[in-house]
Amino acid sequence: HLINTAAQTESFQLSVFDHSIADDHAVTPSIGNWLSADIKPSRITIAPGEDFTAILEHLQNLQVIEIQFPVFTDGRGFSTARELRERGYTGTLQATGAFILDQIEYLSRCGFNAFEFQNENHANIAKIRLAQRQEVYQGDARQPLPLFRRRAD
Repeated sequence: HLINTAAQTESFQLSVFDHSIADDHAVTPSIGNWLSADIKPSRITIAPGEDFTAILEHLQNLQVIEIQFPVFTDGRGFSTARELRERGYTGTLQATGAFILDQIEYLSRCGFNAFEFQNENHANIAKIRLAQRQEVYQGDARQPLPLFRRRAD
């Protein structure tokens, strides 16, 4: 389960994982389990490097896609998020697992708009960092045009 800390910065959702109420029945289904379910939940989880092409035709039915980060050095979740955004997913992309605070800005630039933290202090720090985002030169999932193209218009 996630406890919403009600910390929101622009369109970002920050939550803290509560280990005391976690149970196996509340686990977000994997792609395989989701595809085989008779009644499809509105959320799904994607493991690092997992082939998600089977869900592309169902993106409009998914409200939340959780992308797992088993260790902070595994960057495949960044690519997964960017590809989902480029393929038209507009719902909530939630980073879960072992990402670190230094990655928050990059995660948001790849399309993540929700983050699950292991403690409330990290959620509060992320809120401050996301509020202080600055204009970036390169295009990204939030703003595909690079700065020089935006200035030319």
